[in-house]
Amino acid sequence: MHSGCFAGTHSRIYVQVATEPKSGLFLKYLFLIMRLGLLILQRVFYVLTAGEWPPFASVAVVVEREGRFLMINRRDGRGYGLPGGYIKLHETAEDAAIREVKEETGYDVQLKGVRDILSGKRKSTRVRAVDVVFNGEVVGGEMQDSLEGKCYWVQLDEVRDQIAFDYLKAIEAKNSVGAHS
Repeated sequence: MHSGCFAGTHSRIYVQVATEPKSGLFLKYLFLIMRLGLLILQRVFYVLTAGEWPPFASVAVVVEREGRFLMINRRDGRGYGLPGGYIKLHETAEDAAIREVKEETGYDVQLKGVRDILSGKRKSTRVRAVDVVFNGEVVGGEMQDSLEGKCYWVQLDEVRDQIAFDYLKAIEAKNSVGAHS
């Protein structure tokens, strides 16, 4: 919030203007440009490999505590997402999940098994990915925001219509993969 004062001969009028800090706006556009670059790169490789380019491998982690879920209000405007991201070349899915949660939320987590697997075209994007979604539990660290967005502990009903990608399906999957009878 910025405030300004207009001084007259007899009175002063204060006006508050709500603006996004310049650094926040810059980060939002930088994030969008990076996502666009990734999309273009994927499409180029798809054409060059005659449609045989594999989807991206990524991870996400569902962390629930006292009926609330750890989620990130994404800077790109796509809504609330689970902490997670792409798996690096020399990294396991488990290591990527732990790293992404730390980078995006500040929390250290212990993984408690695979909750769901999402695959195909991500909702509202052209990116194709296979997401391994883990259950996780906070074991340390302190909540902090990141370039991805602002962290919140939210009740599902508060953000149900604002959840990014297909993460609602993974959140609502009550059992771990392999634990089905």
